[in-house]
Amino acid sequence: MLHDLNLFEEFKPDAVLYDVLGDVVCGGFAVPIREGLTDRVYVVTSSDFMAIYAANNLFKAITKYAPSGGAQLGGIIANGLVAPYAKALVDDFASRTGTGVIEYIPRSLVVSQSELYGKTVIEANPKSDHADLYRNLAKSIFEQPSTVIPKPLNVTELPRLGS
Repeated sequence: MLHDLNLFEEFKPDAVLYDVLGDVVCGGFAVPIREGLTDRVYVVTSSDFMAIYAANNLFKAITKYAPSGGAQLGGIIANGLVAPYAKALVDDFASRTGTGVIEYIPRSLVVSQSELYGKTVIEANPKSDHADLYRNLAKSIFEQPSTVIPKPLNVTELPRLGS
């Protein structure tokens, strides 16, 4: 639909962000990477097992479509980290899948407050540490265009993370 409406040609954006559900089965994630609507994918995950399980499934889709011209992985964004072991768990997942984490975003009251105001963190709290994290994330995405094809884990390897 975006192509049919000539939106890219008309507006000539520097970047286009798609925020899609990570459900590979429904196609919400697979269509943009398969149809060439994006050149890079960033997977957002927490350290929770089901979030990493979903990220691993997304890696399977990237691995399937990347060799035929689909998008590759730009990196992992570790979001909502709370527990002391959270960073290490996401790092272990990244290491075992041949990928990397481009930013760590801890859980924060600033995010919740900004949402209540109906604003982004940068709008509501521009001088906060979280605003700086998001600025660094944007800078990383634009300045480090390298990509990889991840090596998803099999179902028996996932429970071994962190060990």
